[in-house]
Amino acid sequence: MIITLGNLRGGIQWWRKNNWPADMHNTDYGDFYTERSIVATGTWWDTTVDRLWEWGAIRSPNPPNSKPAIKARGQILLSAIARRHTQIIASSATEPSITDLSWEDVAPLFALVFAIKRGNNNSPVFASKMCHFLFPKLFVVMDTTATDTFEYEFYWRGMKDEWSRFNEKARAYAMLTQAIGSGNPHALYPYETKIMELSSIGYKHRWDS
Repeated sequence: MIITLGNLRGGIQWWRKNNWPADMHNTDYGDFYTERSIVATGTWWDTTVDRLWEWGAIRSPNPPNSKPAIKARGQILLSAIARRHTQIIASSATEPSITDLSWEDVAPLFALVFAIKRGNNNSPVFASKMCHFLFPKLFVVMDTTATDTFEYEFYWRGMKDEWSRFNEKARAYAMLTQAIGSGNPHALYPYETKIMELSSIGYKHRWDS
């Protein structure tokens, strides 16, 4: 099992040790939800490319995966991304979540986003982060340094299944709320996917935490 209280604790410790955002991205999530009304506009895409760079999803200064190259390829797909975004929102009565939707519901959006970055050895990191910006409660972040990387469908289905069997959700929520700190967690803070991400970090770095 990847999702355990021990792995979650280790993931939080690793996060702190590496000086990642002290509020566990709580401020960023407020921005993501505020920006939802302008998803797939030029303004949103400019901001998203900058954020992908900051989150380490874009690292190369050279084509085909420099920021300008990513921006140009993504611009072509914005209308299609907007359509998939709208479809996913319409498919759920509440904020779309990994607990409620199936992989078949989300795969078309992931495939679109995955196509933006090229020559990256089929790494799901870029697409996982960009899709997380779009739907924080629906997509789990992968990161080459922090987590292991797997074929994303396999990972997504596995995390969804583990979460359904995880019996200590209340304690995990409390641990993460404490880690977020003094600021109130956003009303739609993605507890489920953040616990999955942090547990994956703890699983990978369990001897280093």
